[in-house]
Amino acid sequence: MKKQLDFNTRYNRLEALSFIQRFATAYMYLETAIDAVGDARLPDIYGYCCGENPDCKKDEAAGIRCKFFFLFNTMCGNSSLRCRFDGEPTEMQKLIGDTAEEVKSCGSDFTIDFLFGYAGYAYRKMTDNFKAEIIASIDAGKPLIAKIKAENAMQNGTTLFRLITGYDGDSLHCPEYWISPYFGEEQKLEQPPAYSELESLYIFGDKITPRYTLRDGLENMRRVMECNLSENAWDSYLDKLDKFHKASPKERKSISKRVNVSNLYAYNSCGTNMLFSRCAGQHLQADPQNGKMRRHDLFIELYDPALDALWGEIGSLCCVIVDNGHTMGGFYRGTKWPWQMRGISKEVCEAIAKIKQADIELLDLTNQAIEILSQKQ
Repeated sequence: MKKQLDFNTRYNRLEALSFIQRFATAYMYLETAIDAVGDARLPDIYGYCCGENPDCKKDEAAGIRCKFFFLFNTMCGNSSLRCRFDGEPTEMQKLIGDTAEEVKSCGSDFTIDFLFGYAGYAYRKMTDNFKAEIIASIDAGKPLIAKIKAENAMQNGTTLFRLITGYDGDSLHCPEYWISPYFGEEQKLEQPPAYSELESLYIFGDKITPRYTLRDGLENMRRVMECNLSENAWDSYLDKLDKFHKASPKERKSISKRVNVSNLYAYNSCGTNMLFSRCAGQHLQADPQNGKMRRHDLFIELYDPALDALWGEIGSLCCVIVDNGHTMGGFYRGTKWPWQMRGISKEVCEAIAKIKQADIELLDLTNQAIEILSQKQ
């Protein structure tokens, strides 16, 4: 017995391939038409990417997937996460699944339930009878998301969640390919998992009325941002960097590595910026019923004139965070020159202080958006 759904998806090397990205890919397939080579034929969504990755320019499906990923990553709260200097996960990292134990997969029960509920799909989690469940789902035209046993994922150097799009006897098919963001060459990703490596399956059910809304997503963001501030995530870095120039070479290396890790969280704001800034003013576009521009249901709540100004401000603050994140990344690359230590650490402290202030302002804007939506209910 053999069957394979007719699509592939192309990821670039900058993507972490979390549960959220697998979910966005599956959702894209279920909500669009995909041809045999993996390009989306989509009349209802204007697909876009962040504009920095060449694969998004060449592959329409990649741009559409990014649009959904930015939405889901933001609404579940993941793009608002910040990490502590000591490496201990915050309460929100634990909630979302951004921990070493979860291989940074963002696949906690909370995240999974929210995404299915927000997207408007019933789902089942299965921990046995894998082969029959996979065959039934693929035969029904629906991909599945499989969770791999952590020991197998770490041993093989693979991600914890995989998208299953076909079966061939005792073998599985996964649609993922790598694309280099610089050279454009396509390479096959790791081999599909064996049945023995599966821990659980997440199976898409029927379309339902969404259980969560934009307001719920904003409340997730607020909860994460409040946690960041209450746990003094940024202050823990400032305390260490204040005396960085007096630290030993070994200590400087350790500190700079931690700063570089936190810098990656700042980059998450790029997707949040793309989501909100590109939704601002969308209500001014052509009527979605007249054929000039049609929109996907999940974005309609964001196309609200009462929220336009807030979306624009949120997008601008996210740009501040990303720009200062680049400064943090440069710090890690520049620590080999001891005579620059004092200047570099001061520059990074200033960048972190700007990000912290932007986070505070983002929280205020998020509260304002929640209040506007609350008044409409």
